[in-house]
Amino acid sequence: MTMWQPNISDRNGPRYIAIADAIEIDIKKGKLDPGTRLPTHRDMADWLGVTVGTVTRGYAEAARRGLLRGETGRGTFVGTKVHQQLICHQEKIKAGVVDMKLTLPFEMHNPDLGQALKEAAQDPATQALLAYYPSVGRQIDREAGAEWLRRYNLEADPDNVCITVGGQNSLAVTLSAMFRPGDSVAVEGITYPLIKTLAHRFHIKLIPVDQDEFGMVPESLEDACRQNTIQGIYVMPTCQNPTTARMPEYRRHEIAEITRRHDLIVMEDDAYGLTVGDFGVPFAALVPERTFFIASLSKSIAGGMRVAYLHAPSRHLSAIKSAISDMVWMTPPLMADIARRWITDGTADLTLATKRKEAARRTQLATRMLKGLDFTVQKTSYFGWLKLPEPWTSSDFVRIAEKNDIHLSTDDIFVVGRQPLPHAVRLGLSGAPTIEELESGMEKILTILNHQ
Repeated sequence: MTMWQPNISDRNGPRYIAIADAIEIDIKKGKLDPGTRLPTHRDMADWLGVTVGTVTRGYAEAARRGLLRGETGRGTFVGTKVHQQLICHQEKIKAGVVDMKLTLPFEMHNPDLGQALKEAAQDPATQALLAYYPSVGRQIDREAGAEWLRRYNLEADPDNVCITVGGQNSLAVTLSAMFRPGDSVAVEGITYPLIKTLAHRFHIKLIPVDQDEFGMVPESLEDACRQNTIQGIYVMPTCQNPTTARMPEYRRHEIAEITRRHDLIVMEDDAYGLTVGDFGVPFAALVPERTFFIASLSKSIAGGMRVAYLHAPSRHLSAIKSAISDMVWMTPPLMADIARRWITDGTADLTLATKRKEAARRTQLATRMLKGLDFTVQKTSYFGWLKLPEPWTSSDFVRIAEKNDIHLSTDDIFVVGRQPLPHAVRLGLSGAPTIEELESGMEKILTILNHQ
């Protein structure tokens, strides 16, 4: 068996860092599979012409990054979970694989971070960003957040804006602050997987509610409230993940009235609201006294920023502030400052428009290619929902697709509790680096469907 040998001849800097970098790169490229045993320290040192100590430090650095694990008496191995940790990058880099599992934010159209950092470096006030600030963020950044929230048809007060480390952190903060172990939250029966994960972590019970092409069904929510003691609801009204359902305004009013009648907390997460446009009236405008509105910049601007604006009711601000400080103390001020700069100078709006244009091209392609199938998508969606024809199950389809270098998620990750499986797949349209690669992936999907 040929042992893996890295190439570090063209890398600058410390040799041990070059070794760790080579390990990470080859894992991402699929050249090092989980469980692969690496050469001994001595063999690696001989191959590379470095000392054993250098190799030891290189392996230790790779282990620190979570890439390797050591087994006493057996050697050093690639970690078994490392591909899952690096999946966002590994699936992009590996030749021939089309990622339709993730909904990446068209990273090729991200703003110019170098220019933003250059401008920040020339600003004397930037040095102060290394200081501690209030957990909800600097006032100037919260004002920028309030300005961004106006794009969602929400007249936000900066005093009610809290800056968090992305939309996931906003959800975790809200769940931690507003609910207690044993509480129940109503959600659509097919929903965003992270709410399932967080509910489990905080020991909160999810109550599945019926949904249709317009999202959560008010009558079903009313029945759930009568049959259970429910403290809140979680909704994605403008572009529901994964079904892409858009909730019309009349239904938002109906559900808002139910939340008043049963005194429910509303978690309104519209991660894709701006990407699809035509936002409508948010729950935060209909029932502001009970709604926590989450506006993440991840999908609209750049995922790596990890900045979101959580608009909270005034009476709950203290609890939210405490939850943020308990978890992370504060969002890194530098990232919040860059977000502010991009919002105020128009970069954020330009980026959003560019990404929506790219999304439109891809949704048009998917709609055309999947004509005749049960496929739902909005005009500028980052993903679509494909109900599989007989006799396909989601698990079988995903398994066959993976053998053909198409990565998808099975439907069970979206289903709450023991609800019937929808026999569907979410097709991520934004993960492929180019529209040509997406088209290639769609062709493979059609081939699989047509040859059953």
